Amino acid sequence: MDTLSIVKFGDPESLGEFLFENGVQHLLFWETLTDLGRSYPKFPITDANVNNLDDWLLAHQVEHQAIASYLDLSNPFNMLDVDFKKEDDFYDWLGTHLTIERVSMFIVSSSSKQLLLTMPQ
Repeated sequence: MDTLSIVKFGDPESLGEFLFENGVQHLLFWETLTDLGRSYPKFPITDANVNNLDDWLLAHQVEHQAIASYLDLSNPFNMLDVDFKKEDDFYDWLGTHLTIERVSMFIVSSSSKQLLLTMPQ
């Protein structure tokens, strides 16, 4: 998840890396939650276009809402309420998103460890 914290404003290359890494993270969430019997619609968020993020933001929001619901978390902030052309918006969004991803990852990894401990050998 290091790429999530080093994306730079105005740098399409680092944004593209972030989008890909975030998509991989979401795939891990989806696979783990599906293994735990908690399936939800999966969107191709690794295919985001750095020049047009509207569809990505919507799909991303829907996935985060599903993840939050399954993990018993409050709904995430409104991910659609951002202007990535404004530096403050960009970094505020990234910071909040990173926090949500880290909390989700902690809970998902804890849940999957619990599942492994309860499975018959």
